[in-house]
Amino acid sequence: MMRKIVLSVLLIAIAVALVLSCTFQVKETEFAIVSRFGNPTREVREAGLQFKFPPPIDGIVKVDRRLNVLDPDPAEFLTLDKKNILVNCFLTWSVQDPTTFLLSVTEKERAEVLLTDILSSEVGAALGAHPMSALVSHEPGSQRMDDVMESVTALAAKKALENYGIQVSSVRVKRLNFPSSNKQAVFRRMEAERERIATLYRSEGQEEADKIRAQANREQARLTNEAKRKAEATRGLGDAEAIRILNEAHGQDPEFYEFQRSLEALENTVRDNSTFVVPSDWKFLQILKDPGLFSVSKTPADKSKEEQD
Repeated sequence: MMRKIVLSVLLIAIAVALVLSCTFQVKETEFAIVSRFGNPTREVREAGLQFKFPPPIDGIVKVDRRLNVLDPDPAEFLTLDKKNILVNCFLTWSVQDPTTFLLSVTEKERAEVLLTDILSSEVGAALGAHPMSALVSHEPGSQRMDDVMESVTALAAKKALENYGIQVSSVRVKRLNFPSSNKQAVFRRMEAERERIATLYRSEGQEEADKIRAQANREQARLTNEAKRKAEATRGLGDAEAIRILNEAHGQDPEFYEFQRSLEALENTVRDNSTFVVPSDWKFLQILKDPGLFSVSKTPADKSKEEQD
């Protein structure tokens, strides 16, 4: 009886071990590759319980499918206009083809070495095709660093996927700097370039200011001449009206006007201790001797008043 129990337990243990050897668990964060006698036969991409033949027929190799970040040390590159720049890039990647990855790369550390070589090659080629001014320009329509990195991402992704089964999702620049050996020289060239551009802008501004000033002067001259012309016309009309009124007043009483003008002439002529030599029949002299000799005509208003009286 005891022998039967032991035999049953042994058979159950063997069955459990056989079942366990024929199953395996795949997590959401990994791929599984089933190899038969050392040769990969199929890929398992879905998480859950899976089945296989027991060892040594089938073996299991698992590959991490999570997103990884490669952040290599800064590297020095040469731009199209022969300027050295120090670029610090990073790359994000994940395994897309686990079988190709297993056969060509095997482990993560080697994958990062290979990706660093690809990154350095593609970034160097891209930066070497553009001048320094284009990489740092913010002018509308100019080539931007983001556009360059998009191109680098596409080329690196194609090369990594074909050769190593790795999907490169993004390549970006963390920092763009100048090597310490030529940083000061570059800064001086940049200052000179900015000063040249500033001088150009100043000259263009001065030219535009001169045009505006000349236009304003022409407009001022035109308005002044127009105002003078209108003033002369108005003054002419006023003088004509004054002459008309004066002639009308003279026509009403010429003798009175002559008397008044004579008095004004005497007032402007005779001064204290003044000596005049005039003919004896001069009319002004007769007025000074006997004012009654000069009769002032009566105005129409005075004549009307006398008639009423």
